[in-house]
Amino acid sequence: MKKAIFTLMFALFGSMAIMAAQPKIWLLGDGTMEGWGKAFAERVGSALEVKNLSQAGLSVKVLDTMGGLDSVIVDKAKKDLLIVQLGQNDLNETNVEAYSSLEAFTQDLVDLILAAKAKKMIVVLCTPLAHPYYKEGVLVNRLGGYAEAVRRVAVSQDVPVIDLEALSRTWIEGLGEEGVQAHYVNLNTTERPAGEYLLNESGCQEVAHMAYNALLTIDNKKITKLFTK
Repeated sequence: MKKAIFTLMFALFGSMAIMAAQPKIWLLGDGTMEGWGKAFAERVGSALEVKNLSQAGLSVKVLDTMGGLDSVIVDKAKKDLLIVQLGQNDLNETNVEAYSSLEAFTQDLVDLILAAKAKKMIVVLCTPLAHPYYKEGVLVNRLGGYAEAVRRVAVSQDVPVIDLEALSRTWIEGLGEEGVQAHYVNLNTTERPAGEYLLNESGCQEVAHMAYNALLTIDNKKITKLFTK
C-alpha cells in the first residue's frame, strides 16, 4: 500500500514539475498591445500560457524607470517567448515621462533584448501599429522613424520581427477613413489623441489575427517548437 501511495505521489509531483516547466508567452507593450493581447491569448488557446504585461502608457523609458525587464518578469523564463511592441508612446514628445529620442529608444530597445537574452528567453519584436490618421483623405505616417528603428534593432540583434506597422497600414488603407472608425474607440481620423489610438473589440481581434498568423510564419526552430508540442 505504501509503495502504491509513493508511486502515485511521485507521478503526481513529476507531472506538476512538467507543467511548471512548460514555456510561456509574455507580451510586453503599450495600451494597443494590452487590448489585442487578450484576443491573441484566445487564439493561442490552452496549449501555452500567455502573460500579458502590456499597459497603457508604457514605453522603454517608463520600463527603465520601473526597473527594467527584471522588474516585470521575476519568474524563471528560460525558453519562454517574449513579444515586445513599443514605440507608440516613446515618440510622443508631449509626454515627458514616456518620450525617448530615436537614439535613446533604439539603445534602450537593444538593452531590453539583451536583458531578455540573459534570461534565456526567445525574443520577437513588433513594430508599432500604424496610426489611423488622415490628412485630406490620405493616410499619414505619424510614427517618424520609430517603426524603422524596431526593424533595424531586430536585424542588429538577430531577433525576428512582426511588422505590425506594415500589416496594420495595409488593413487601415483597405478599410478607408470611414471604415476604420468601426475598429477604434472614439476615433477621429483627423486628430491625434492625447494618449494612444485604442482598438475596440473588433479592432483587437483583427490585430491579434495579424500578429498570430505572422508569428506562426516566422522561420525559427525555437518558436516552431513552442507550437508543435
